[in-house]
Order: sequence, then C-alpha cells, then structure tokens
Amino acid sequence: MAVAKRTSKRVGKGRSTTRRFGRVLDAAPARFTHEVYGELRRSHWPSRQETVRLTMIVLGVGLLLAAVLGTFDYGLSRLSALTFE
Repeated sequence: MAVAKRTSKRVGKGRSTTRRFGRVLDAAPARFTHEVYGELRRSHWPSRQETVRLTMIVLGVGLLLAAVLGTFDYGLSRLSALTFE
C-alpha cells in the first residue's frame, strides 16, 4: 500500500512566521472594531414607539408569570402546612 508523502510548505517567502503572525495580531483589533461598526450600521434598530411597546409586553408577561408562580407557591406551602402539622 502506497502512503502519500507529505511535503512541508514554507509560509511566506523567506519571512519568519512569527513576524507575520505579529502583524496579524496587531491588525486584528482594528479590523474587528471596523467590522463590528459596519454590522451595527446594517442592523435594524426599533423605533422608540416599538421599544416602549415591547418593553411593556415583557413587563406584563413577567408580572403575570410572577403572579402565577407566587399563587402556586402559596398554595403548595399552605397544602404542605396542612399536611405536615
């Protein structure tokens, strides 16, 4: 069975990889910041009216859930008090 022989390729033309890697790391934060800024500009931002409406929905659902869970907790605690007294 024949085994393929691996050949190593040099990165760059006579340059050390550490120098090239250092330049990539230096450019990475600036490139990242530029790309994030570009993505944020392309994002859809809700209007003030839409933000207020959605916030009210979230608060309403949260209060409703708190009431349901509070009632359920109170009922179970009363039931356990009657059972184990």
